[in-house]
Amino acid sequence: MGIFSLFGKNNRLSSDAPATTPNTTRDDTVRAETLSRPVQQRNTRDHNDAGNTTIQTATASTSMKIDAIESEMSSEFMYLSAANSSVLGNSTKIGNTNDINLEATHVTIPMQYASKKSKAESSDLNTQGNPIEVTVSETLAVIEEAAVLFANQQTEIAEHLLCQAVEDDDLGNSAHTVWSMLLDIYQISGKQQEFEDLSVAYANKFASSPPAWNDQLSIVSTSQKKGDAGSTPAVSFSGKLDASITKQLERVQKLSLTNTVLKLEFTRIQSVDSIGCGLLLRTLQRLQKLGLELVLVGAADLAKKIQAILQVGRRDETATPWLLLLELHAMLNQELAFEDTSIDYSITFEVSPPPFVPPVTKITAEQNTDSKNENTVSGGYMALPVVIEGHPGELLTQIQTYANLQQPAIIDCSRLARVDFSAAGQLLNGLLLLSSEGKHIEFHHVNHLVIALFKVMGMQDIVRIYPRKS
Repeated sequence: MGIFSLFGKNNRLSSDAPATTPNTTRDDTVRAETLSRPVQQRNTRDHNDAGNTTIQTATASTSMKIDAIESEMSSEFMYLSAANSSVLGNSTKIGNTNDINLEATHVTIPMQYASKKSKAESSDLNTQGNPIEVTVSETLAVIEEAAVLFANQQTEIAEHLLCQAVEDDDLGNSAHTVWSMLLDIYQISGKQQEFEDLSVAYANKFASSPPAWNDQLSIVSTSQKKGDAGSTPAVSFSGKLDASITKQLERVQKLSLTNTVLKLEFTRIQSVDSIGCGLLLRTLQRLQKLGLELVLVGAADLAKKIQAILQVGRRDETATPWLLLLELHAMLNQELAFEDTSIDYSITFEVSPPPFVPPVTKITAEQNTDSKNENTVSGGYMALPVVIEGHPGELLTQIQTYANLQQPAIIDCSRLARVDFSAAGQLLNGLLLLSSEGKHIEFHHVNHLVIALFKVMGMQDIVRIYPRKS
């Protein structure tokens, strides 16, 4: 009876379950169960896996881009350091200016104002007579090289190049320009003693009065020279926070080697992207590891611009904007804001919220009260800022608005010390468009370094340029 009952139980089991062999393994059973799941469930899992793979691939790609940019920055910085250390021994080692295609940026456009006498020629701004009309081909090579080097913030190399040219005294008709460019470098760099010494030699050589020293024209004033008490070197970011901020980051890296306090200004940043956030994040972390004291100007405004591109639950190509926002909250010691952001970050990326760690080094937050009025129109003339770098889109909009109200549009460049090489190209394109619309633009009181750069770019074919009064 028991035997028949046993056989009957086996028969019932065989009818209710799939037939298996004694050699069936646990893996085979699991595989069979997996295959028996609804197709829709398996497709959902496969879709999620594919989505995660895509996010990981995009994140890795962005990280590789940031690594590549930083690697290029490091190589350029190492080259610059080597050039600075050997520049006194060999004057031929002058940066990478041979790689710059100067002719590619020259625009051959007929001079539009040659037969027109501007009403500004009798104004207070115009004290130099006729505007420049020298073509690029007539410009001495040392002038072009020094102008490009200075535009790219390689001031020390540009200074040495001009010093060597003055000492060689083989400049022909370009002697006055080269001497004036060197005086401008001393003025902008705050080197008053060198400026005064060269002024005496200038008076003897040209039998004319040299330009006078003006503290207001120095980016680094005499009270802020390296090593003086209260010195706070500053680096300003503007336009879009993206891969184009490498120039500013290189300057930050250079200043961090010789200073204990740095000021970073973010008030002129208009927008951000993931690569720019990643580059700035790494720089801020390095500066804190070095123990530098930081002054952050407009950091709260930058945080708002980063917040504007984030959305809780949406995984973008990388988490760097989130991480930079968290870093800024921590650096500003904003614990509540940090905790709120960390929760949103953890929800979005399904990770544990990062802990709040207060800053170890001294970090001061400031708001720039002068940025909104930097390009104000004073005395009827629009004034350009001290430095033009990054994307000058906002500046071009202001120039266009001003040109629509006043013709010719007389722009005061007396405060303008330097124009970044890349920004100069974009400025040229914008002014070319205004010129094609019949707008007459005039730059007055331009220093000789900027004039030389404008000649390299072909700017004198689009606008009238008046040198700074000696």
